[in-house]
Amino acid sequence: MRIVQLSDLHLQPPGQRLYGRVDTAACLEAALARIAALAPDLLLISGDLSDRGSATEYAWLDRALAPLSSPVALMPGNHDRRETLRAAFPGQGWTGEDDAPCHRRLDVATGTLLLLDTVVPGQEHGLVDAAALDWLEAACPARTRTLLVMHHPPFSIGVAGMDTIACRGAEALDAWLARHPNVEAVLCGHVHRFVATTFAGRLALTAPSPAHQIALDLDGAPGELAFTLEPGAFLLHLWAPGRPLTTHCVPCAPAPAYRYAALGG
Repeated sequence: MRIVQLSDLHLQPPGQRLYGRVDTAACLEAALARIAALAPDLLLISGDLSDRGSATEYAWLDRALAPLSSPVALMPGNHDRRETLRAAFPGQGWTGEDDAPCHRRLDVATGTLLLLDTVVPGQEHGLVDAAALDWLEAACPARTRTLLVMHHPPFSIGVAGMDTIACRGAEALDAWLARHPNVEAVLCGHVHRFVATTFAGRLALTAPSPAHQIALDLDGAPGELAFTLEPGAFLLHLWAPGRPLTTHCVPCAPAPAYRYAALGG
């Protein structure tokens, strides 16, 4: 099974530039063109779909996604607004209504995805609280292979400005995962960089953004967070029966491929 994870679009309507520099609409169009060529079984967008959570931004996203033949699963990030997002995408099958968390269990051919809403309205950091753990406990299958998807990572990435706005409640989530060995990986967004580590003994990844990346400043202070116009990218997860999850980081801009045999040596 091919699962594309796209994250942190920070979408603004065409013609507007984020921070006066980033054409997020054009970046999304470039990403979707490459994603369509990969023909994924699922497109998962792991939060910060829009920059301001406006109906205009979500309407443009809906139009951009319409030509895709792949099913799409959405989840909110800290830049999104739940009520507006629900109104724009009423068929997503989220739990609750209005401003309640948009959790979702998604059963696919290889297993189950648990989409956990970690948003704290009005805050940049995330949270896994008792209610979120209760939902996970009820939604998680007993034995089926499972992937946990969150916007905010519950682990450090080594960039101080992002680590201060990561997901709180990590110790409780770690304890929950210890009781659910069928959850094999934790997939996150929020960071605007591809980062690979482990959390609770599982593979833990963050997805890059198709638009702007967070600068790799390993010595900076929290107040020195910066973005960079490094090339945009997304993740392609290959999830096949009997095989561990395998992930590729794919640049949004394609490049030609040259077969060695054709080069004569």
